[in-house]
Amino acid sequence: MKIDVTRMFVRCTLVFAIAAAGILASGCASEEAGKKTPEQIRAEEEARRKAEEEARAKAEAEAKARAEAEARAKTEAEKARAEAEARAEAEAREARTFDNAYFDYDKYSIRDDQKSTLAKNVDKANAHPEFKVTIEGHCDERGTIEYNMALGQKRADSVKKFLAKAGVDDGRLTTVSYGKERPVDPGHDESACSKNRRCELKVTEPKTP
Repeated sequence: MKIDVTRMFVRCTLVFAIAAAGILASGCASEEAGKKTPEQIRAEEEARRKAEEEARAKAEAEAKARAEAEARAKTEAEKARAEAEARAEAEAREARTFDNAYFDYDKYSIRDDQKSTLAKNVDKANAHPEFKVTIEGHCDERGTIEYNMALGQKRADSVKKFLAKAGVDDGRLTTVSYGKERPVDPGHDESACSKNRRCELKVTEPKTP
């Protein structure tokens, strides 16, 4: 089998020429790609600057939103804490506030219409065994000072007896009479007198903060 040397030489020459042309074309393309016009450079710089500004603006907006959210959360927490403290104070005041018992003229026996009021006071006193209560006896303006001091004491003793019989430890109860010296209504008619014939129950221990 004979080998055509001339034909083989031509074929190799063509392959080499094609490869060389490809390499040359690639180099030219790369060289062209590496060359940028001033307009292209400015456009790229402007795009980069704009992207940086947008990123900075976004970061600032997010930081502002977080700060505002934290401020709202803090405000809401402070408001909730203040409301809780106000509720606790109101509940404490309510717990320490007992209703008055009222009496007929020149009487110290417990009226039927006052028994439900005193029963509520019993429940409150028993709900707070730490309370010590002073029962103050008061009278209207009629009668002498001495007489009303005695009458006020009898009224206070009647209320104490009622509470103790209902289950309140009488060791927590103290009585005192102020007679007619501390009216709640300075008037002189029966409406004023009916308000002044009373027993007030006041928590003396523990002291209010």
